[in-house]
Amino acid sequence: MAARQKTWIGVIAGMTLVLAGCGTDDSRTPATSSSVRPVTTTSSSAAPVVIPPTAGVPTTAPTARPSASTTPAPPGPPPTPATGTVVLRTATLSGTPVPGVPVYLSLQQPCDPAGHDIPVGETTEAQRLDGVTDASGLAVFTTVTGCYRFGMTAPAGTNPVPEGMHSLFLVDQGASVTGQLRFQDTPPEPAPACAESTVETELGVDPAPAADISECDGQWAVVSWATPGDNQRIITRTSGAWTTYVLFPHTTCWETATADGVPGSLRRYFNC
Repeated sequence: MAARQKTWIGVIAGMTLVLAGCGTDDSRTPATSSSVRPVTTTSSSAAPVVIPPTAGVPTTAPTARPSASTTPAPPGPPPTPATGTVVLRTATLSGTPVPGVPVYLSLQQPCDPAGHDIPVGETTEAQRLDGVTDASGLAVFTTVTGCYRFGMTAPAGTNPVPEGMHSLFLVDQGASVTGQLRFQDTPPEPAPACAESTVETELGVDPAPAADISECDGQWAVVSWATPGDNQRIITRTSGAWTTYVLFPHTTCWETATADGVPGSLRRYFNC
């Protein structure tokens, strides 16, 4: 009997120790409802730390957006070159137009028209335009902006002014530039006094019918026209212009004519 009691006492004491040990472990590791994930242990000496998720921060890596296309755009049409107007004028120093003159315009490249200079020996002709001046002595060209040389072929009988190389600069879109090609003023040779144009102009008659001018010495002459009727007359040149002395038929006597200075070569045109 005594032996059974000792046995039960030992069992109870052992259970008390076990319960005491469990109570001690529970006091050091209190149970909680936290969502923190447990630390996972591995065989490594340094266990990885699991970082809990932060509120509002996504746990997945952001998706990279595709980069913009790097394919170059196809080239557009070339820009339209700027154009303007060049006028070449042929005239004498006094401004009288000289028509019918062959002229040319030569585009020089490379060259900056804004600089107003064509470097000698550094440019070449990129384009040439040819023309002839009209009755007003003008030749007009529509062409691209740039640096130009220009010149002419002087017609026979003219006397161009020796001015060396001519240049001009067409700078802006729509601009107009004029180049001058000049000639010496050659005084016109006076028409011979007995020329038909001189006689008809100074008498103030119709120049259309052909005139027959005979026995003209520059001071006296006999003239008639190829028109119906008797239109013959003797004319005299006084004060630098022809005037009519007598119309045929006439009644002027030779004595009077002689006193008026009519030369003897015209005696047959007088009756008395």
